Amino acid sequence: MGSKGTNKFTDFPGTPSSSAKGSGQSGAGKGGQPEIDQCERKLADIALEEVGRCEYVADHGGLPPAGMPVTLRTALVGGRLAVESVDSKEVIGFLPTEFNYLLQCTKQGYSYTGTVKSVRPRPVPVVRVDLEPQK
Repeated sequence: MGSKGTNKFTDFPGTPSSSAKGSGQSGAGKGGQPEIDQCERKLADIALEEVGRCEYVADHGGLPPAGMPVTLRTALVGGRLAVESVDSKEVIGFLPTEFNYLLQCTKQGYSYTGTVKSVRPRPVPVVRVDLEPQK
């Protein structure tokens, strides 16, 4: 029972293949059609991490409401990509590490805004968000 990985970043989902290095494109998709640049992909139904320990819950005593506008914070928070409330600028939660490629996207001029899709307070607080890229 061994690993099928190649010990390269291309093993992770959302990482462009080595054949697309420097092109900004992730190669051809199904049917020979070029895939959408990973920076231009919509992020749907993403479960944020460490929600219960973030500013928003501490300051408001509860989770944000569904439909609340959010954005990806441009500066890292403790080395992590954070999603914050558009109005109060308080961190709601952190993106899973599989989305760390978005840091490079923000350096290329992309920003990500969206809404809180759903919340679940128990047993562990969960906030799910949808984010769309803008350039």
